Amino acid sequence: MDALAMLKQQHQEVDELFARLQQADEEERITLLGQISEKLTIHAEIEERHFYPFARRMGIQDMVDRSLQEHAEVRMLISEILQLKRHDPRIMQDAMTLMTSVQSHVKEEEETLFPRLAGLASAEDLRNVGMEMRRTMDELSQQELLKMAEHEGSNLMPE
Repeated sequence: MDALAMLKQQHQEVDELFARLQQADEEERITLLGQISEKLTIHAEIEERHFYPFARRMGIQDMVDRSLQEHAEVRMLISEILQLKRHDPRIMQDAMTLMTSVQSHVKEEEETLFPRLAGLASAEDLRNVGMEMRRTMDELSQQELLKMAEHEGSNLMPE
């Protein structure tokens, strides 16, 4: 799978989780927030390790810089959510802020960055970057990223 198709698939998966989150009861919300946090963490990591450096090599510096700033904002929101107690009324408010931020980022990538990169890069290069991203994603999936985030101070645990 090429890099663009992989990232679009991940965007869709997170979007589906956000849709489920809006309909979920309190117990399921906690599980979904964990899944969203983990998927976004892995996604950001593979973009930052492989996709953005590739986009820079293709001459797309401005959009990469903006995307990296957006990633920092998303990480901060995830950290804030993970530090809340499960009954805290701010969880859904913060989750909706996260959703809005992620959806805005995805829209910009899919409507501007991806088409721009597709016009500059060869299909082979996009496949190669996709393979690198897949390897890293598989490695990261083996780690307990959510546990790492929780270790940094999460209180999103049963009381």
